[in-house]
Amino acid sequence: MSRPLVVGSIAFDLIFPIHGKIQDEILVEKNGKLGRQNLMFTAKTKESFFGGTGGNISYGLGLLGKKPMLFSLAGKDFRGEFETHLTESGVDSRVAVDEKGWTATFYGMSDELGQQIGVYQPNAYEKVHTLPLSKTISPKDFKDIGAAIFSAGTGMSILRHMKEVREKCGKDVTIIFDPGQVISIFYDKKLLEETLALADIFIGNEVECKQLQTILGYTHEKLLAKGLSAVIETLGEKGSILYEHDVLARKHGRAFVLKETFVQPVKAGGVVEATGAGDAYRAGMIAKLLEGKNLKEACTFGAKVASRSVAYRGGQTYSL
Repeated sequence: MSRPLVVGSIAFDLIFPIHGKIQDEILVEKNGKLGRQNLMFTAKTKESFFGGTGGNISYGLGLLGKKPMLFSLAGKDFRGEFETHLTESGVDSRVAVDEKGWTATFYGMSDELGQQIGVYQPNAYEKVHTLPLSKTISPKDFKDIGAAIFSAGTGMSILRHMKEVREKCGKDVTIIFDPGQVISIFYDKKLLEETLALADIFIGNEVECKQLQTILGYTHEKLLAKGLSAVIETLGEKGSILYEHDVLARKHGRAFVLKETFVQPVKAGGVVEATGAGDAYRAGMIAKLLEGKNLKEACTFGAKVASRSVAYRGGQTYSL
């Protein structure tokens, strides 16, 4: 069976559940513009979890029995408990370790609506662009890869690693581009178009998809017409939208028609905390793509895994 490759961050997550709602503390002037902000929040507690986008996605894939290979760069504090946790969760860790550095840390404030403000400290992961995938992934391993997700890194690291997968695996692998919240930090139009040209699927939430269109200056329709096979826009508890080529329209002589498919959300039994829910969605989606399911079926299953994740605190604590 084909295996997934996850290229992305691993981090220690420090989460602060806060009193109230973040939006209530943001100052808006009478003219509708944001005023000068000087925000203060009080935390109910401080909680520490294993995290990172790459870590969360590979954790979900491990629970689903897909034996994911996780490529990342961590610090010396990764050895021991964090590494053991991933291995015991079914993850094939291909993590390089900087013995002089520290693993990335994410500091997040989560409010009563599940909204979040975060600060990401990359630490050792900041140098991930200097490492080729071949440092920990063998030629035989590359042949086993059926899907690869890049989530996330710097603009240059994602481009380098995506090129490496495309060169080693050709068109036999489905490449998923998931830049996350760094899309507005690391990407200009040229770098974004160069990266998208190597990908099959782009996935992001509604904010990231808007940022994508702002940087490129054109819509999802043009993006798919230029070669991407699908764009997935996740909407949290509101579900998700798939933008794809309308194959039936093409059969009837129409060169390109955009097809939009809404994927219903799956109601969670109880919402405790939303950190890592999007990563759980991606894990479920990739698992079903590897089983040969179509994109709607894959995303529907992803929503089920995400609904399981939000019933727990942290991105790597739920069970299936």
